[in-house]
Amino acid sequence: MDNTSKRNPLSFFKWTAIIMVFFTLVISLWTVVLNQDILSKLEHLKIPLSSYYGVYHINGKINNSSISFILDSGASETVISESVLSRITKYSKNDNIKYLDGAYYNLADGSNVFCKRIRVSEMQIGDYSVNNVIIAIMPKETDNLLGKNVLDKFKSWHINKDKKELTLIK
Repeated sequence: MDNTSKRNPLSFFKWTAIIMVFFTLVISLWTVVLNQDILSKLEHLKIPLSSYYGVYHINGKINNSSISFILDSGASETVISESVLSRITKYSKNDNIKYLDGAYYNLADGSNVFCKRIRVSEMQIGDYSVNNVIIAIMPKETDNLLGKNVLDKFKSWHINKDKKELTLIK
């Protein structure tokens, strides 16, 4: 008997599996490199953050009225207080604001509260415009929250805590 007739059939499967793993790793690496190349060509908007009391704050404007927001990716929608609503509607035409039906919101403490809602056709975050933002109006005085509905308008976002900077990728 010669050696060719005694080949181990498991050897073939072992080498096939090794080759498949190799090609899978090569394709995965190529995908990561390609994705990084695509991300590097997209527009990156950098917005300074301030940090106090353990949370990030970001400056915004609605109807030329400055508003300090807490950056809250856990809030489904952006939130302002009644007093801020009064301020942004007081001295300007309200072409930028459309009143919507109210809705109930679940708060972090587990309670539910009914809020008025508006749609702002344009607001500024840092130096950048964001369009068609729905904002809940809390009936009691509250912190203004920049919610996930604004962050979701971008392909990607991240916080550089060393630079205290929010990067939004268009």
